[in-house]
Amino acid sequence: MKHALIMDEVDGMAGNEDRGGIQELIGLIKHTKIPIICMCNDRNHPKIRSLVHYCFDLRFQRPRVEQIKGAMMSIAFKEGLKIPPPAMNEIILGANQDIRQVLHNLSMWCARSKALTYDQAKADSQRARKDIKLGPFDVARKVFAAGEETAHMSLVDKSDLFFYDYSIAPLFVQENYIHVKPAAAGGDIKKHLMLLSRAADSICDGDLVDRQIRSKQNWGLLPIQAIYASVLPGELMRGFMTQFPTFPSWLGKHSSTGKHDRLVQDLALHMSLRTYSSKRTINMDYLSHIRDALVQPLLSQGVEGVQDVVALMDAYYLMKEDFENIMEMSSWGGKPSPFSKLDPKVKAAFTRAYNKEVHLTPYSLQAVKTPRHSTGPALDSEHSEEFHEDDSQSDEKEPDSVETDAMIKKKTKSSKPSKSEKDKESRKGKGKSCKK
Repeated sequence: MKHALIMDEVDGMAGNEDRGGIQELIGLIKHTKIPIICMCNDRNHPKIRSLVHYCFDLRFQRPRVEQIKGAMMSIAFKEGLKIPPPAMNEIILGANQDIRQVLHNLSMWCARSKALTYDQAKADSQRARKDIKLGPFDVARKVFAAGEETAHMSLVDKSDLFFYDYSIAPLFVQENYIHVKPAAAGGDIKKHLMLLSRAADSICDGDLVDRQIRSKQNWGLLPIQAIYASVLPGELMRGFMTQFPTFPSWLGKHSSTGKHDRLVQDLALHMSLRTYSSKRTINMDYLSHIRDALVQPLLSQGVEGVQDVVALMDAYYLMKEDFENIMEMSSWGGKPSPFSKLDPKVKAAFTRAYNKEVHLTPYSLQAVKTPRHSTGPALDSEHSEEFHEDDSQSDEKEPDSVETDAMIKKKTKSSKPSKSEKDKESRKGKGKSCKK
């Protein structure tokens, strides 16, 4: 007889109750001689990321009404229950496709009589409807789902899908509507393109409403945004999805845009004494030419071109991090960086040559840290004016000289006496002792 160990709710290993449980389970999997089945409800939980590398990742989707209906009708027939198929649909939908809940409702409602009408099943299922919290992936799938699952949903029910998370639901709809094969198209490519166009127009209208909501704090427009951003695209593209709903790529691109904006700002600041250009000019006109000027000597001359590249970087006050950022930001369309095509020996020689020298920069290499505790309330206008006047007067009094220049180090006299001074003091001491 074969044995198997079932570990249910492994995503519940948390906190002080089961500290180190995931690591212990991984160690058990490494040395086990029997199969271990791990089950969880939240596959994207952070604690499952380490466990998934030691398991076969088998995912199950929520069963459809058609899949559950046949098995439930067979059980009802064997138990002698008279339930029409439409009534069974209402029972399954009321339980939200939960098989255990369907069996529980059947045993409870048929305790008195073995027959159940459609009206009675619909009323009972509405009272016993199971409330669940849908995730964004489930919402995206249900927005475009066809069949019994959404056939009886009202306009309010469809708009409620948007309000599960109205901040990210429009992004999921926008990311996944192109992966749906609409039933209304009937396989006709022209009709499919027309439906895609109308759905895209509706999503754009929803984005305009969202901008009005965010900019003017007019949150009363959320129901209108739900219609444009979720209900209308779902009605136009209702069918079946060709793949699992994907996460919105806009979020990653938006994060990359913010990162690149900061990097370009740093480049414009570092090169400002040479280029006298704005951030936009650096991005549009300088990046590609600086990239070629930095990489071309290394490609054509190899190790001999390292000093030319270092000299160019010093001329524009660029750091090693700026070099890497230029290579990253000037690569378009997923193409590899030209620096990655260099010989590893040339890369190593360039790194050694740059780190070997001292590079003067007209800017601070360390960020200025602000004090944790504020010094008090802000100065009023009168005190601030007096403060600036004092600064200007002090600046006028202090002339420019070598002693006041912070970039020039002055030799400080050592506090210890020299050998000649020690000899003089010792001689003086001897003379005094002889006189005595």
